[in-house]
Amino acid sequence: MDYLLEFSDVAGGEWYAEAVRWAASQGIVSGYGDGTFGPDAPITREQLAVMLWRYSGSPASSKDLDFNDENEISPFALEALSWAVENGILNGGGDGRLAPQDQATRAQAAQMLKNFIEHQEEDF
Repeated sequence: MDYLLEFSDVAGGEWYAEAVRWAASQGIVSGYGDGTFGPDAPITREQLAVMLWRYSGSPASSKDLDFNDENEISPFALEALSWAVENGILNGGGDGRLAPQDQATRAQAAQMLKNFIEHQEEDF
């Protein structure tokens, strides 16, 4: 399948190119303002939460976040993180931090995906 959205740093022959274009065409990812996607860049916890939130249709959240580092949340990610915390997809640490700017470890990504899938199954 050929998607119309392109990023200057995602060559058509790359193994991930179709997945990136699909996610962009669905509004799940948007890349950076300079027209790049950053395929080799690490993903932050807030970026992963935003992707899951957008995949879910960007639902509204009424959860007020109460973390020591909530001032580190990017404006584009605030509602997504609120939704992720409200639905048990993402949790803070015992130190009272959400760590939105920290890179998501593979273990954290796996846990978030598991929590997300379980949340999706509960909705059906």
